[in-house]
Amino acid sequence: MFNLNKVIKARKRLKLVTNILFKLFQINLKYREKRKDYGLEINEYFYLPWRVDKEFNEIYSKISQYTLNPTSRLYTIYDLSKKHLLPNSTFIEIGCWKGGVTGLVALANKDKFADYIACDTFTGVVKTSEKDTFFKGNEYNDACVSDVLEVEEISNQQFKIIEGIFPESVDKSLITKPISFAHIDVDTYQSAKESFEYLNKYLVKGSVVILDDYGGWFTDGATKFGNELKIRNEFFVAPNHLGQLLIYKI
Repeated sequence: MFNLNKVIKARKRLKLVTNILFKLFQINLKYREKRKDYGLEINEYFYLPWRVDKEFNEIYSKISQYTLNPTSRLYTIYDLSKKHLLPNSTFIEIGCWKGGVTGLVALANKDKFADYIACDTFTGVVKTSEKDTFFKGNEYNDACVSDVLEVEEISNQQFKIIEGIFPESVDKSLITKPISFAHIDVDTYQSAKESFEYLNKYLVKGSVVILDDYGGWFTDGATKFGNELKIRNEFFVAPNHLGQLLIYKI
């Protein structure tokens, strides 16, 4: 039975626990957080639909070793792709690492005759700047094209793989269908900004772009760019508080 006093007490205890956990997290990483707008919060809403979604879990079992994204974020991508990846359009991922997310979307949308474009430097993080507190360059450099080819085989879909620094690496002739769904997972401010502005030229009305690492402790550059998008009238922008910024082209 709902009891308001018990809810209030539970929230106070939860706040105490989160404060302790955040201090332990900082001690473990030997870093003291001084930014006032960063901290730890455990959400009191407990709906976890990915636990019972059969199709998602079957797909997840095939691609989980090819992505660093947690289950909650992968489910968001899976769920939104089912609606927003349009037939005869393009899904593109900038910062694909080993290709897991591209494989996830391809497996979830088999009959849409979509193009799948997977882009990565395969040498790690690039375009770091003063807007990125933690990244120095070349982090996450343990993926290669052969990993993405394995996912391509698993998904039984053809991928267009683009190796190099985006968007300089892309040949515009490769994008033959409009982009209706995209995933940007590049970690740094400049790379996120340049990737999004390039994709925006190909986005159709109603398309969705998911900016990964929004709000992440180490990815404040991506967060800064995401905040800039909030004031642009041609997009509806909303964080889902799972580490993603959802961007809808109006």
